[in-house]
Amino acid sequence: MSPAALANVNEALERLLRKYEVSVDRPWRLLGKPQPSDRGPAGALQLVPGWAEAEADLPETTVPLRPWRAERRFLELRRLVEDETIVPALMCRFACLTDGEAISLDAALYREFDLVAWLGGAPITRVYATITAGRAANVVLRLANDVLCSVEVATTLPPGTPMQDRHELIARRGVASDRVVDTQVTQSSVYVWSDGETRQFTDTDAELFGLSPLEVSLVRSAYQALSKPEHHGEMRRQHARLRQLVALAYESDRRQQRLDVPGGPP
Repeated sequence: MSPAALANVNEALERLLRKYEVSVDRPWRLLGKPQPSDRGPAGALQLVPGWAEAEADLPETTVPLRPWRAERRFLELRRLVEDETIVPALMCRFACLTDGEAISLDAALYREFDLVAWLGGAPITRVYATITAGRAANVVLRLANDVLCSVEVATTLPPGTPMQDRHELIARRGVASDRVVDTQVTQSSVYVWSDGETRQFTDTDAELFGLSPLEVSLVRSAYQALSKPEHHGEMRRQHARLRQLVALAYESDRRQQRLDVPGGPP
């Protein structure tokens, strides 16, 4: 994230806090990725996307965010499961393709593993992974509720290509997806064609116009974290578990074996 974009998301977060009169009792800084030189005053809260933090154990001042949990499409999928609109869940099929620049393979695995457990309604208990050249991974997961999940992740898109992903939940009664049936690539809300140029625009939040969908979800997740500081400890524990799962996927590939998650469900 560029310095200008980072300044915009921090300003947007500050506006939300003022609008809803949320009081934060210590300095804070929303970061796109860990930057030791930009961590603010001593003791300040550092709000960072969890996938950007390579260390499993984080200090009390670091709050690992999971921005995807603030995206409307994922909230709606979770609601379908919680309300038992599709029951019983049997299988998840997830895919996430990136260019490897903004999000690495590890980061994509981190994201998808969290979505699997969150949308599937149970923690991951077993992992089997095959990883090719550090750029593509196919993972089969089992959840504590016996739901099976397949996750396809790759960083093979051309540089500058937006992330392309799809998340599908399959149940005995019904199928749910975050993409329209037969959609191959992410759609935008508005397309503008001019001589030699095509521009696309997508606004997903009435209070955060002008920010990209990723920036919107980052601001929303940071707002939730600052509004509920009592959740910070649990967020750090979940971060450590996700880092453990990513490491376990690499270990499964190295050993060519299906591996149980140590310690079982949290």
